[in-house]
Amino acid sequence: MYRFHNSTIAEEIGKLLFVWYEYVGDIMQRVKTRTKRFLYFFLVIFFFVLVWVIKNTVYAQGDNLISNAPSFLVRIFSWVVGGGLLGALVRFSRRRYLQLKRFVDFTVAAIGLILCLPLFLIIAILIKVDSSGPVFFRQLRLGRGGRVFKIWKFRTMRENAEFETGPVWAEDADPRITRVGYFLRKSHLDELPQLINVFLGEMSLIGPRPERPEMTEIIAKHVPEFPKRLNVSPGITGLAQVRYSYGASIKDAARKLKYDLLYMRRVCLLLDLQIFLWTIARVITGEGAR
Repeated sequence: MYRFHNSTIAEEIGKLLFVWYEYVGDIMQRVKTRTKRFLYFFLVIFFFVLVWVIKNTVYAQGDNLISNAPSFLVRIFSWVVGGGLLGALVRFSRRRYLQLKRFVDFTVAAIGLILCLPLFLIIAILIKVDSSGPVFFRQLRLGRGGRVFKIWKFRTMRENAEFETGPVWAEDADPRITRVGYFLRKSHLDELPQLINVFLGEMSLIGPRPERPEMTEIIAKHVPEFPKRLNVSPGITGLAQVRYSYGASIKDAARKLKYDLLYMRRVCLLLDLQIFLWTIARVITGEGAR
């Protein structure tokens, strides 16, 4: 009877332990599920906050330049990102992106040239019918490290347009622009041949616009930091192009330089994607063309 009683007690204890184990397991499962949900929620919120902070830190809005006195939240974020493991990861990802960027430039330029070949042919015919002269316009520009190269564009001005004036900025209602040239500039289609420069590695899809050597020399006398733009590859489009109007003076060049230097410091995939979207909007609206 004693053994039977002990056996019964052992069984009851075993059952209680099993029930307790199941109860604790159920609680842990709920905690685990809730923890996962919380982590997912936290990651989503963190992502949107991260995008918001980057946009307010990196991008300029309208014609206003970014303030040199960022908000308290931006300063905290910059401090967190600037040091420690997170800062190292950000710097590593930027370096990897810069390495990947050349591959993306080459691939997009190659595919773009193939797809745009019929359009190139149509534009070439229109240019030849509208005015005499070559289809393409090639002009000396400064690339990365001050390397001189010839940029490709569709000709939008009459032949030898600068024979009398010399190197000058384009003006509104410029009399040198042809009828087809006006349409090409307004639609930004005159820039398409620059895919050749991207394909050859002379330019990137996104970066500071390449300036002429003569203009660079003139601007650098008034804006000493202007040659810093040459530390990166120039681009077909860039932050200064999509966030500032067409530059036609030394003052405009100085203001656009702030955007270019800002891009050089903050270059990343998110920024390039935003510039790409802004560029599409400008192409559709014809904004910023002369």
